[in-house]
Amino acid sequence: YVHLSAGDLLRAERKKEDSIYREEIEEHIKNGSIVPVAITCSLLKQAMEASSKNQFLIDGFPRNKDNLDGWNKAMETVAKVVKVLFFNCSHEVCIDRCLDRGKTSGRTDDNL
Repeated sequence: YVHLSAGDLLRAERKKEDSIYREEIEEHIKNGSIVPVAITCSLLKQAMEASSKNQFLIDGFPRNKDNLDGWNKAMETVAKVVKVLFFNCSHEVCIDRCLDRGKTSGRTDDNL
């Protein structure tokens, strides 16, 4: 299988000078808001098609019900979801993890 990180794909896309999504992704990441589902699905689909594999572990997606609905609509003929892992942790744990990661990640979205 291939590990695809939605966040990594979005960060890579926003670095591309010729990306049509660059500014929109940057704005969402900077503001801590969720990138539109159509953009994320498009990037995931491109990564899946570029791979020689046919099994994927998609990390960080879906983030909400809108993401799930968008995935089901855009990807129903592209990929079959076999399992979903959902990790439930407290708000405090999430903040601590992001702040810890932010000490070394250099990511603009790892902050308060």
